[in-house]
Amino acid sequence: MTDTAATVAELADEYATDLDRGLSSIDAARRLERDGPNELAESSPPSLARRFVAQFDDPLVLLLLGAIVVSALAWWVDGADSTPVEVIVIVAIVLANAIVGVWQEGRALDAVAALRALSAPHCIVRRDGVESRITTRFLVVGDLVVLGEGDAVSADARVVEAWSLEVSEAPLTGESIPVAKAPGFVEVGAPVAERTNTVFSGTAVARGRALVLVTATGERTEIGRIATLLSAGDSEPTPLRR
Repeated sequence: MTDTAATVAELADEYATDLDRGLSSIDAARRLERDGPNELAESSPPSLARRFVAQFDDPLVLLLLGAIVVSALAWWVDGADSTPVEVIVIVAIVLANAIVGVWQEGRALDAVAALRALSAPHCIVRRDGVESRITTRFLVVGDLVVLGEGDAVSADARVVEAWSLEVSEAPLTGESIPVAKAPGFVEVGAPVAERTNTVFSGTAVARGRALVLVTATGERTEIGRIATLLSAGDSEPTPLRR
């Protein structure tokens, strides 16, 4: 029941979170062991040579390589006394395609690195009725997090209480104007840019303060899903504009 249409009380029941005291330290430790740390998985990027070779692992490119062989044989059978224009053109197309593919993958890798850099190193969490500063990688679903002006949001979370809260969501939506956030209902299945009762990992508090209930961490956050798509080699996603 993690949809934005659920009430905060319903989510708190689902996560077994006390909205006054937060999770217990023991429960938080169990969830951390179960779900893993609140961070985006990082693996060593493939080498430039490997990325270049991978561009030829495509049926259309293999077809073009076959055309190069056929054209070269035809040119040789005809006496090889002229410039093999067809061969040169097809080779140029294949190489251009590989170069563009490597460049796009490089941009995707840079984007993933930038997304990881958006995560704040620390946050204020309420556990056992006490607010304390912890490393954000230890956040778990069901945690109560205290946000203030200038704070980076470290996980996707529903707004429990808010005081003049505005959040900059440019990394997710491309919207340069901060978005007002408040507790309440949002239509089922609403796009990210319209979820005004939710804050997202990778964004930042531009104004106000709030108490929020964590609903997703790590790769299960919206920005984590984007990072996963980029790591898989998909093209850079279009910003989810308002």
